[in-house]
Amino acid sequence: MKLSFVGIPIYTLAKYRGMSEAVTNLRSAGILSRLRSADPNLVDLGDVDCPRIEADLGSKTLHNFDEFLEGTRKVREKLVKGIDGTRLTFLLGGECSFIVGSTAALKIVHKGRPGIVWMDAHGDYNTPETTDSGFIGGMCLAMACGRGPRLTSELEAARPLLDPEYVVHIGSRSLDPGEDKALESNVKLITAKQVKKDGIGKVARQTAKHVNDSCDWIIAHLDVDVFDPSVMSSVDFPEPGGLRDYDILTIFRELHKTGKINAIDLTAYNPNLDKDGRGRSFLLDIAPKLVATE
Repeated sequence: MKLSFVGIPIYTLAKYRGMSEAVTNLRSAGILSRLRSADPNLVDLGDVDCPRIEADLGSKTLHNFDEFLEGTRKVREKLVKGIDGTRLTFLLGGECSFIVGSTAALKIVHKGRPGIVWMDAHGDYNTPETTDSGFIGGMCLAMACGRGPRLTSELEAARPLLDPEYVVHIGSRSLDPGEDKALESNVKLITAKQVKKDGIGKVARQTAKHVNDSCDWIIAHLDVDVFDPSVMSSVDFPEPGGLRDYDILTIFRELHKTGKINAIDLTAYNPNLDKDGRGRSFLLDIAPKLVATE
């Protein structure tokens, strides 16, 4: 597969605007040239024009829902028009919340049953009934799996965008009450503690087998707070006890062996928290390794 690149500077709470700046920051730092070292024929499809949020609106359990829906619509439209079913799409966020729009688009371009490997310190599986913040970025995986508030009629017609049976969630170590039970009963959940107990080789092989046996194509979603803060500290929600770059690259290698990865998401870097540039350098180094097939 050849590579396409899209920037998605989405955020859903005003105070997390820094995550949206990752796209401009990493572009200016040369992420495209790094990715071209893995695929010289990379196609840059540009960035989605996501809504800007200056102040938070809406209920305490669901902030900025209209802005989220507008951003989701724009993500979906750009990807449907731009991505090619023969190419691997690299999606750079922004928040994880672009997953609703991106999956809706990918399901139009790629036929068959999708699976997702969601690498994240957090569940992102809250609903308005379990959230204590109203942060959509903490609900977006649940939304993609058919939980939470009703979306637009177009998205509702395709819901669930992801079948929870084909979701593997890896690296969690900070789940909210209520969210934890929903995750445990709905998806294949492998906590950071479990990764360390079983070993990354076994976890990676079992993960790849699970999605390969059941799905026609795969999304590999990497929220960079899955890394231990000693590896990546430039995130809004750092959690101790995380994974290492070797762990994540081992997972990606096993997923590439299936030949079914159609999209790679890289999310949640906040350059405003990266005072010494170490986080940026880390991501520039790891990005081409995520797309390498060997």
